Amino acid sequence: MASVVRGTSLRAGGACVRCRKGKTKCVYENGRAPCRNCAKGMHECYLPSESMAHHHGQSPARPPRPRESLPGERSVSATSDRQPVASGAVLPRNMQANSEKLNPELVTECERVISKTIPSCVAFHKPSFLQKLKNGTLEGSIVNGLLTCAARSSPALIRRYGGQGGASAAAEHFAVKSINLIMQNLDNPSLADIQALCLLIIHEWGNRNAVRAYIYLGQASRMAQMYRIIAVHQNRGDPDQFIKDESFRRTLWLIYVLDCFLTSSPGRQPAVSHHDIKDVPLPCLDMSYNFGTPVYVRTLAGGPPPALPDPSTPMTEVGEFGHIVMATQAWRNVIEMLTTVTSATFSEEECAALEAGIEAVRNSLPPHFMDKPGQINLHITMGSGFTYAMLHCLLHCATIMVNRRRLLHLVTTDGFNHETWRMVPHVHLQTVDRVFAAAHSVVSLLLALEANADKDAVLNFPLVMLFSCFTACSTVAWFSLKGLTPGDVNETAESIVRDGMRFLQDGANIWILAVPWYRHLSVMNKVLRNGDRTLQRTQPEPTVPSIKEDTASQPDNTDPMDYERPQSANAQEQADSRSSEPPRKSGFTTINGGSAGASTPATASPPPGQTKADSPAPSSSGQAAESAPATGSDMTAAELCVAFERQLLELDDLAAFMGGGV
Repeated sequence: MASVVRGTSLRAGGACVRCRKGKTKCVYENGRAPCRNCAKGMHECYLPSESMAHHHGQSPARPPRPRESLPGERSVSATSDRQPVASGAVLPRNMQANSEKLNPELVTECERVISKTIPSCVAFHKPSFLQKLKNGTLEGSIVNGLLTCAARSSPALIRRYGGQGGASAAAEHFAVKSINLIMQNLDNPSLADIQALCLLIIHEWGNRNAVRAYIYLGQASRMAQMYRIIAVHQNRGDPDQFIKDESFRRTLWLIYVLDCFLTSSPGRQPAVSHHDIKDVPLPCLDMSYNFGTPVYVRTLAGGPPPALPDPSTPMTEVGEFGHIVMATQAWRNVIEMLTTVTSATFSEEECAALEAGIEAVRNSLPPHFMDKPGQINLHITMGSGFTYAMLHCLLHCATIMVNRRRLLHLVTTDGFNHETWRMVPHVHLQTVDRVFAAAHSVVSLLLALEANADKDAVLNFPLVMLFSCFTACSTVAWFSLKGLTPGDVNETAESIVRDGMRFLQDGANIWILAVPWYRHLSVMNKVLRNGDRTLQRTQPEPTVPSIKEDTASQPDNTDPMDYERPQSANAQEQADSRSSEPPRKSGFTTINGGSAGASTPATASPPPGQTKADSPAPSSSGQAAESAPATGSDMTAAELCVAFERQLLELDDLAAFMGGGV
């Protein structure tokens, strides 16, 4: 964007509007906008004489630009507010990138995301990103997308942009800027716009804005399709063509991975079809990608890529990100089984086939990516610790969910007897052992990352790793409370759950999505710590310190967040109305945020001190939750297990994983 030339930086009437309002000195660099204060905060810089034109979307010497938004405000212009703009007035992308100067602090934050944060560190081309970032030529949409990720783990950005909303509000500040730029260029999407939108999908998902994240996912898929059509006819013969092609392939695989996660419930149609990826090679080794060395890699189905010039041409091994894609597919196959099987159609053979698929992915890993003791520490030293942990968290989570479904079918069928389980050795004991081993591995991976974390940044685990931790710990707690484990492993179970509680509590301060996971596990942990599980009762765990972030979620978040239920004056009347149900006590929260067996917020009275009413929400099964008496007493282990098993059958954990919504 052409800068407005101004005179002396301290002349009368020369201060910009923002500095005038803040009563601060307005100093221009070389007499040109933006001033130092606006550049530091990435704000628009304009003079009082430009105010009227600015509020109408343009200034005398500037092309049209969106107005600045408050951190929590969605400022994408409505259709009725848009004015027709001649095609010749479209702002070039390199000028968009330079319209707001990045100070060294923000550049450093972007570099950290590109180098160390999943998924940017595996899906984006680090050398070109870092070079463009330093030259100031990186497109504004992806710059703000990177800062959206950085704001969740940067104490400086959280303090400056988060305010009372914490990490989520700080991330939202940059997310609004990014989506504005993406929408401006929607007629001609660039690869950077698609990559930025992928980062915004993760942002909205983590904020429990399920509908918006799902819609952005579909938009990213369509943008990728159009970009592929346009790019096919351009840049042929470019010496960097392999890097460009591989960058697009990795972006498409990132959309595929997000699609697997965000369609993990009935009713969510996938945004990426089999046709979109069947001929796309898996990501190559990062070394080949970074240096631009052309290689050929197999497809996800195992076949050769269409671009292979000759059948005798050797193919290289799958890269690091490619293994994550394969692990995601194995994880998604397990989800497909969970969402389609019923008690009548449950098949042990299907579970065995899924486990065989998970093991096939493990066996296909190169030696340095095998799950071996101490291997994570070597990867942390080499800078690939999160990549290694992400891969194995997916595989362990899939293993846990398959074996948990086996035992869930066993304990919910007629004829199950605890005495028989304890006295007679059988094959299901091996199932318990596999779950405990996988759960221990998940927690160990997170502990290793925590021990080697950067002391200057907030430790921020990806959502999938936190959900794997929640799945592992809640399953172990259920096994112990249900009496499915030998007595000598209870101490191990309590240790696993205790570490998982800490990770989820820290994660809830960063991701609003993790708040109900932490609340749910806190109740199970309380019961687990009691020596006499049949007589002792648990009190609700105090809410996480960042519970204020719940209110920062956007209106499309329809999941209730109620945790404690007030005393009811009509407890007996409510108990009579549900005499066919076993009594359920207070103090237990459903996985997706509501109280187990509680009425929806539309019918239940709000907790004391709550002034803002939650929007009504259905249960994960699509029906209104039942009313339950709030007697003030708490659940026993047996009651908690029954409620947990019912929620697993209703796929409540998957609804919580996606953040609710559709």
